[in-house]
Amino acid sequence: MGEALTEAPWIVGYILALVGIAAGAAAQASIGMGLNLFAVPVLALIDPVYVPGPVLMHSFLLAAVASYRLRGDINVRELRISLAGLCIGTAMAAALLLSVSSQQLPRIFGVVIVAAVAVTAAGYRVALSGRGLITASAAAGIMGTIAGVHGPPIALLYQHESPARIRSALLPFFTAANLISLLALAAIGMFGWRELVASAALLPGLAAGYFASPWLIRVMSPRMIRLCILAISAVSGLLLAIRG
Repeated sequence: MGEALTEAPWIVGYILALVGIAAGAAAQASIGMGLNLFAVPVLALIDPVYVPGPVLMHSFLLAAVASYRLRGDINVRELRISLAGLCIGTAMAAALLLSVSSQQLPRIFGVVIVAAVAVTAAGYRVALSGRGLITASAAAGIMGTIAGVHGPPIALLYQHESPARIRSALLPFFTAANLISLLALAAIGMFGWRELVASAALLPGLAAGYFASPWLIRVMSPRMIRLCILAISAVSGLLLAIRG
């Protein structure tokens, strides 16, 4: 009896972790983004081992599988431009981290994201051009490296596109972005066997969210997709601005 009571908090925490991953996975597979935003706050409270490595691993796995499912819809030219921008932004972020204090940068990015959401929600539309794409993806690379949030810049650029086009643009981009982040964590010793075991433990939640996503895709209209992108971007920006 005593052992059962002792084990209960661990079991409850594990179930909550699975629910957090499942909700985030369903959102990301159906909208194109959202796993990190849904899962990180929950998992960080349950056990720090889940963040950031295992969350990034699941975001990578989900984006890779979903991208393969959408491979016929991927615009290869746009993906190449966005990946070039991602690499440029990642290199710029590394240079920033080496030359200036990074403590205030996430907060600044958060304020910029919230301002961008407000402007786009008011009706301003950024043209989806090569220049806009490389700028947005470079900004995503900078933010992702420094603050752990890749999504808002690139998502805001695609928000007026069709749901299928949004998913086929964002998911391959996040596949590369998360892989780069994982390799960086492994290089500095922050993603090893302990984090790999934690990632494996969360796989049932990832699978549940992925298989629930087709239902969400059927019930969500283009307007709902855009509102979700704006809401997720705004919340991530506020979290960055508040927590830094």
